[in-house]
Amino acid sequence: MVFDSWDMFSSSEKELFQRSCRRLLKTTFIVRERDEDSKKIYFFISKNEDAFSDYLSLMGFDIVVDKDNGVVMLVNDGNTSESGKIQANRFPLKKNESIVLCCLWILYLDHVRLGSLKKQIIISVFDLRNELEKFGLKEEFDGKTTMVDILKLFSKFSILDISGKIGEPDCKIIIYPSIQFALDIERFKEFVAGAVEKMKNKGDDDIDEDEEVEEFESE
Repeated sequence: MVFDSWDMFSSSEKELFQRSCRRLLKTTFIVRERDEDSKKIYFFISKNEDAFSDYLSLMGFDIVVDKDNGVVMLVNDGNTSESGKIQANRFPLKKNESIVLCCLWILYLDHVRLGSLKKQIIISVFDLRNELEKFGLKEEFDGKTTMVDILKLFSKFSILDISGKIGEPDCKIIIYPSIQFALDIERFKEFVAGAVEKMKNKGDDDIDEDEEVEEFESE
């Protein structure tokens, strides 16, 4: 039980346990290679997986540790009934945010298919805009502020980081392996097909950027 583990922790480990739980509840993912603090939290959770599972189960959550990808993710506890399912680790995405996530995911998978062994993939803003253009959607994201806000949102959830300033030639986007777990693959494919078609068919005056069309989740 978590309470037995708690008594075994030193004062510094107790502080780290609390901080790790707060981070998981806030960001859903912990990515080992993101930075030194994330690496410290990742290994601490990996070492004390049962204690975290026991504690988080009291709130209807559990954790999954993917050692191959170096990712810890917060998930809904499968033992929780559907009617009482807590979904604090779900985040409603607006249409434009969902499309950008789609393109980032495609770019990540393209690098993996090409044989990249790196856990994190580095792309340019040009790469992302080029992918948007393939869907005929580049014009929807020409505003720098819109793109910055969307990328900052995904950075908050440890999906990516931005190196440099958007609009500058040396700006890079670092995509983390946590993006693989952001959406169920089959649901993601279905959503992409539908959302892209809707975006293509809507006129400029009909596009509602605030419309919520899908939820980001860690399943």
